[in-house]
Formats: sequence, structure tokens, C-alpha cells
Amino acid sequence: MQAFAADDPERFAKRYSLTGTTAEMATEFETLGSDYQANGYTTMEQANQLRDVLELQPGQVLVDLGSGCGWPGLYLARSTGCAVISIDPVAEGCATANRRLISDGLVAPSVAIRGDAESIPIRPTSVDAVVHGDLLC
Repeated sequence: MQAFAADDPERFAKRYSLTGTTAEMATEFETLGSDYQANGYTTMEQANQLRDVLELQPGQVLVDLGSGCGWPGLYLARSTGCAVISIDPVAEGCATANRRLISDGLVAPSVAIRGDAESIPIRPTSVDAVVHGDLLC
């Protein structure tokens, strides 16, 4: 059986250390249309479809499970004005997402936190939408 982030955080930490290189960013932009150090496969077109279907608005809260470096949740927050809580079990992904959160000017309650889908540290009635891309539970 293949190890996943929660089972093998060191393996995924190494993967996150490879993001952000010039070649990786060019490849991401060419294939996905994003520049978020994405480690998933959600395209810009799919992220825009999520935005349209969810009808996110300022004052609402989006949770992005298995967010890695923050794509597409941070993009959805920036493009709609909603807050985002990015959750990933790997600290390096959360650190990258928090840096992007700051550089994009997203403010509290937006945050990237370490956690997993089995024990989400959020009250169920405190969010308006949940997304996940390439998440295995």
C-alpha cells in the first residue's frame, strides 16, 4: 500500500521542498494556469467552476481539505473575498500556504493549519463550503 501524507509526512515534506523552482512554476502555469506551487491537479478552469458553483461571497468561510500549498482554496478566497481555512497534514505545505496567504493580502480568519480530514479542528456550523482536490481519505 502506498503511503499518504498523514502516514509518511517526511516523504511529503520532501515533495513540498521541490515546489517553487522556476521550472516547476513554469510547468504549473502551463498545465494548470496557476502559480500557487500547486501539488494537485485542479486546473484554473476547474477552480473557476468551483467558484461559480459555490457562489462564495465576502463574509463566508471556505475550508480547503488536503490543501497542500493552498491551491485552489487561496485562489478562491482572493477571487471572491471569502475567508479560507486551508488544512493539510504536512507542516511544509501549511507554511507555504501561510506565506501565500500573507502575500495575497488575505486576512483573518483566513489561515493554513495542520490537520487532517478525520479530525477537522473546526465547528461544523462555522463554514459555508468545503472543497478538496486530490484528497485521499
